[in-house]
Amino acid sequence: MEIELDKDDIYSGTAPQMLSRAPYEGCALPLVRQITFTIVLGNGVEAEKSAVAANIGALMQRLRQMAPMAKTFQLNPMRYRVKNHISSDYFAELATQLFQLVRHIEYGHIHTYRGIPGLHLERVHNLVSIEHATDRCTGAFIGLAQQNAPTLESLSMRLPRVCLATGIIQNTNGVYISYPCLRTLCLWGGFRDAKEPLPVFKGAIPFPSLRYLKLLMSYPFGDDIFFRGNVATLECLRMFPQVPTVIMLRRYDVFTPQSHPSLRCVSIECYDNLVPSAFATRTGALQFFLNIGTRASVRHTSMPVLGAELIGEITLHNNYASIQVLSLGRTTLDLWQAIALIKALPLLSELRVSPSDIGTLPEGISLDNLPAYVVSTFAPMGTKFKYWHIDTGVGEDSLKCVLLLALACPNLVYGMSSQFKCKPYCDAMRELLALDMFKPYAQRLQYFRFCSN
Repeated sequence: MEIELDKDDIYSGTAPQMLSRAPYEGCALPLVRQITFTIVLGNGVEAEKSAVAANIGALMQRLRQMAPMAKTFQLNPMRYRVKNHISSDYFAELATQLFQLVRHIEYGHIHTYRGIPGLHLERVHNLVSIEHATDRCTGAFIGLAQQNAPTLESLSMRLPRVCLATGIIQNTNGVYISYPCLRTLCLWGGFRDAKEPLPVFKGAIPFPSLRYLKLLMSYPFGDDIFFRGNVATLECLRMFPQVPTVIMLRRYDVFTPQSHPSLRCVSIECYDNLVPSAFATRTGALQFFLNIGTRASVRHTSMPVLGAELIGEITLHNNYASIQVLSLGRTTLDLWQAIALIKALPLLSELRVSPSDIGTLPEGISLDNLPAYVVSTFAPMGTKFKYWHIDTGVGEDSLKCVLLLALACPNLVYGMSSQFKCKPYCDAMRELLALDMFKPYAQRLQYFRFCSN
């Protein structure tokens, strides 16, 4: 449910009456779970400051009457800017009362010059989820997570500095925080200075019920605190395969052949600025996580910088067979590299990499009889391979590469996922399908969809 309100109507107390008239008159929406506010500027008429809190309270009461089951109120002030202290106070009171009314907070798109000065988060309790996706007010929202730790089920936070993660584990008095109900923990954004000391927390078990852990940042601690007490519950893991992290995981025997019976998904991302060592060391760290994946399913391995090196590594060894989704950023490969890659990854269902061209033709094979050669030599292969996402512009040779691979892979249905307009490529594909070299396979290719996703 989306509602657009004038801030002056909210602060002056007329908003509840507006929501009692058409089209809201008698409106009761028992199934509504989320209400999104768009706050507009109005005429700048200021209400008396003493009355604002009561007026906002009346609005909250009317909203609860309209949607008694709503659990999420999301502020969406795309046309609102805090320009003075009075307006800032009013907006802080509005946000505070909204947060008190609900059990889910999403905070990441509130455009103000100073965050929200005066936001009284200490009055907000019994939250089930917190999502904080901005660099502003991070400390305040860490405090909010601490005071709502007994009821939180989901916590997602951007941490601009790795050291801020300590506030998730213990308060300023050094007391450990426990999150008995937390199922999902997502932390991202911070890069660790190599000289920065890593804190260790002895005896603390903050996340005993954790199921989904996403750490897209430098690992912030020197111990296994994220993995304590949740051996039986952890289902999904998404991390950077950094060498120091692997050393820590091995030191604490976090993943043994008998541990984590519920783990079903391992997702790995790697970037050169986070893994600056030699490729052999990087792949060694990567291999550690892939070994975990042999007991789970490696759903995603993103290597935007290491793509070309990794293709060679995968096709030369059989250590990567558990990969199901592989993203290689803007890496390109020809038809024969694509075939070798798919043959080396029997469980691969999704590939994100761009084709360059067909490559060097085998001796005695011409372009005209290449489709017949591909079908007789390689088909069927990659029976689980379904989606090929192409993230850069493609030319005619690239499209031929896609079609030829579709001949060999019977279940390939998507040929493109791109920010570029799809129609020119669809037109080019239709022209290619009319060529003599593909005519014998027109029926086979009729189920192949080339589209933007």
